[in-house]
Amino acid sequence: MNRVFIVVTFWLITSSIILAGLSLGVNAATCDQRIHADSGVKTVSIAELYTSEGCDSCPPADKWFSTLSFEKNGVVPLAFHVDYWDYIGWKDRFGKPGFAERQRKVVGLQGSRTVYTPQVMLDGKDVRNAVDYYVSNLGSSDSQLDSSIRDLAAKPAQVSLKLRAQPALNAIDVAVAVGLSDGLLRKAGASSLSLYFVLTENNLVSRVTAGENKGALLKHNHVVRELSGPIQIPVDAGSSTDNANSAGEIKTTISLPKDWKREDLNLVAFVQNNRSGQVLQAVSVPFCAPL
Repeated sequence: MNRVFIVVTFWLITSSIILAGLSLGVNAATCDQRIHADSGVKTVSIAELYTSEGCDSCPPADKWFSTLSFEKNGVVPLAFHVDYWDYIGWKDRFGKPGFAERQRKVVGLQGSRTVYTPQVMLDGKDVRNAVDYYVSNLGSSDSQLDSSIRDLAAKPAQVSLKLRAQPALNAIDVAVAVGLSDGLLRKAGASSLSLYFVLTENNLVSRVTAGENKGALLKHNHVVRELSGPIQIPVDAGSSTDNANSAGEIKTTISLPKDWKREDLNLVAFVQNNRSGQVLQAVSVPFCAPL
C-alpha cells in the first residue's frame, strides 16, 4: 500500500496546465496552464472495460467503449488491457499484470471467481448484459448501463474530490483534497476507503500481425496507462465543514514515458470502498483543453 503524505504529486513529463472551475469538465485552457477539477455535488462512477488486443471478441466492445465520455454518458471510462491472453499469439503492448490483478479483485468482491474479456464493471459490478446490448445497438440510450448511471448520479455525493495540478519542466505536481460525509464515515469507516489515480490515453492504434486478430487495425480510447493505488485515506475526524470531514491532501509519484501523447492524456482520481468494490466518487480532467 502506498504511503500517505500531505500533498499529492504526480511526476509527468509535460508543460504547465490550468483548467479552472471544473466539474469533470474543462474551461478554455492550453497545455501550459494549471489544472483544476471538482467532482461536484453528484455521484460519478467509473466504467471499467477489461480487454485485450489478443482477444477476437474484444474489438466490438472496444469500439463501443471508445465512444463513451463523461460529457455524454456521465461516467468516467477506463479501459484496462490485461496480459493473460498474450500467450495465444499477440502481446498486447498496453497490457499489465496489475490490471488483471485488479480485475480478479473486483470480481472477487462480488463473490465470483470468473474473469473474462471483454468484461465491463460499473460501480464495481458486472454489467455483461448491458455491454451485449450496446454492442448490438450502438448509439441506443435505452439500456441497463444508462439506467444504472442515472441511478448513481441521482444519489447525493458522499465524497468530494478537489484536484489541482502544477507541472514543472519534467513533472506535474497534483494535489487532491478529499472530503467524506459523516454518514459515510459512520457506515463504512475511513479504513475501508481507498483513493486511486489513473492516467489514460486516447487515439491509440495498433496493427495486429499475429494471433486471433491478425490483420486487424485496432483503435482505442480511454486506455489506462498507469494505475496508482490503493492509497488509504486518512481522516481528521476533528475537522468537519458542512457535514464533510477533511481527509487532507494525498501524495504519490507516477512517471510518464516520452511516447505518451500529452494532448491525449487524462488524469483521473476516484475513491472506492475496498470491501464492496463500490466507487463513491470520481473526477477526470484532460491535460490539455480543446482548442
